[in-house]
Amino acid sequence: MCSINHNKKCIFIHIPKNGGTYIADMLQKHYGFKNYYLHRLDHAQFCKSIDKSTKTHENKTIGTLLYYKTSPYLNKIMNMNRHKWNTYFIFTFIRNPYDRIISGWNYINKYNIPFDKFLNLYNISNSWDFWHMFMSQKKHLIDINNKINIHYIGYFENLEDDFRNVLFKLGFNISHNPSIKNNKAHDNYKTYYINNEVLKKVNNIINDDLETFNFMNINDISLF
Repeated sequence: MCSINHNKKCIFIHIPKNGGTYIADMLQKHYGFKNYYLHRLDHAQFCKSIDKSTKTHENKTIGTLLYYKTSPYLNKIMNMNRHKWNTYFIFTFIRNPYDRIISGWNYINKYNIPFDKFLNLYNISNSWDFWHMFMSQKKHLIDINNKINIHYIGYFENLEDDFRNVLFKLGFNISHNPSIKNNKAHDNYKTYYINNEVLKKVNNIINDDLETFNFMNINDISLF
């Protein structure tokens, strides 16, 4: 999903499991944004999609920004073009990847598969599951040159303060009240790292985010 306000010339890029649904809802209800959750005409070819786990834009290969930015069909619907993509203010929110992968697993795990066992499904999970649990945050933000050109990156761990900060930067008067959108509870993420083998598997999956966003790489569960 992405959200656009043409009057303010700004775009919100929604990365799954980072509070993005709440942010998008507030943007649309209070700040003149329109939310887009769209499907490319060339979805299967562009994403090299091999399953039908979703009819929307989740996939294993392409992140949110590239999915929308490179589609003439979607850009026509959103009244976007290359110049707007290159000049609009773009913002997003990221999350501690050790926590985010737990949130993703908790969200998609309809068969109650333990976290340590679900990690083994990385190479065979469908597109919907991969999108929410395994795809890196970096993947959602890179451009065609594999670069990240985002003007503001907020943090899930400081969600409301960072959200208000970006709204101030954009010249908005704050008019929303904080609320909890997704309250599907799970234990503290640290409790799911039951041994160093699990931690090693997770480190391999989240390595891109650890390096790209300078999160601390933890190599022993005793350091949590």
